[in-house]
Amino acid sequence: MKKTIFTLGVSALVAASVFAQEFNPSSSVLGELNTKPNAEATANQEALSENAEDKTLSAQEISKSIEKVDGIKIFASVLKNSSDKIKEVDSDTGVTVLAPIDAIADTGKITQNISDYIVPEKLTKENLEAKSSVQTLSGKTLPVEVKDSAILINNVEVAGLADSADDKVAVLRLANNFSEATSVALAE
Repeated sequence: MKKTIFTLGVSALVAASVFAQEFNPSSSVLGELNTKPNAEATANQEALSENAEDKTLSAQEISKSIEKVDGIKIFASVLKNSSDKIKEVDSDTGVTVLAPIDAIADTGKITQNISDYIVPEKLTKENLEAKSSVQTLSGKTLPVEVKDSAILINNVEVAGLADSADDKVAVLRLANNFSEATSVALAE
């Protein structure tokens, strides 16, 4: 009887040891097979994330990038709270935010038409001056004019170009909101 119990005990220990070895990734071939796909999957996922990050920006990412730009805090705040209206912006070059300066920013107008203030292309002063229009995230085409030394987008003067915290986001400070009259022109 003692011999039988001893044999069963030893058998149980051996079985437990074999069982543990099969599920210990560092000590079995099965473990090596299990870690390689995970490493490859992680590498693939990181590559996809990098590509997605290169081409898409969320409203949260854009607002975080512009929140420290002087003079457009109101716009940045409205944009941050607009993730229900702007899910993602898909662009290879980045985005341009057309942000009314704080002194004249109308949160109601901006909130209502937030995607009229985002261009899914990173603009510089030089390439903006060469354009006759820009297309906004909402799909509206806004005319661009250069009068004397001023640049006008949809008859609103660009008060300046600012750097954001992210090289994917350009900020054009607007000297005014898009007015009711220009909003009607936008819809045409």
